[in-house]
Amino acid sequence: MSIIEMPAQSRIETGKGVARKLRQNGVVPASVYRAGEVPTLITVDPMKLTLAFEKSGNPNSLVNVNVDGKTFQCLVKEVQRHPVSGVIRHVDFYEVKNDEAIVVDVPVRTTGRAAGVAMGGALRLIRRELSVKCLPQNIPSHINVDVTSVQIGKFIKVNQVPSPENVEIIFDDKGIFNVVTVVKRRGAKK
Repeated sequence: MSIIEMPAQSRIETGKGVARKLRQNGVVPASVYRAGEVPTLITVDPMKLTLAFEKSGNPNSLVNVNVDGKTFQCLVKEVQRHPVSGVIRHVDFYEVKNDEAIVVDVPVRTTGRAAGVAMGGALRLIRRELSVKCLPQNIPSHINVDVTSVQIGKFIKVNQVPSPENVEIIFDDKGIFNVVTVVKRRGAKK
């Protein structure tokens, strides 16, 4: 997994007026959170953040936030955007430790061609993300689900999806859910 380096500046002031002035100066207010600790208030360059994530293509990339000679290894927890323009208004980083397992949502990617699709059915991805528990350095960019054996009207359930190495897919036995199915199209062979 690649780690994104993100330079940041510390800040002390808070509030709407301060945030507005920061945005007018071309930086975005942000916070670094850690459970049980006081948040670290920072500012980041929104263009560097956007370019880094577009380049990596992984929403769960680790980010090393460098502030005043100190480095926080983080995940981006939340990005607030302007509702019309989509411009980044605030970013929340969550600090993670290499020896503590975390839970994150990881995108699902299908592989292969379903047998039911070859017979005229349509593949439907029911869950686009699955929750996984792992160490930060083991976060997968996606989870592959092989659909080659899926027939029309059949499903792949979450407990049938193989977990990547050092990763546990989170679900409870009562809440086993479908991840992928093939549905019958009008005029499809049975």
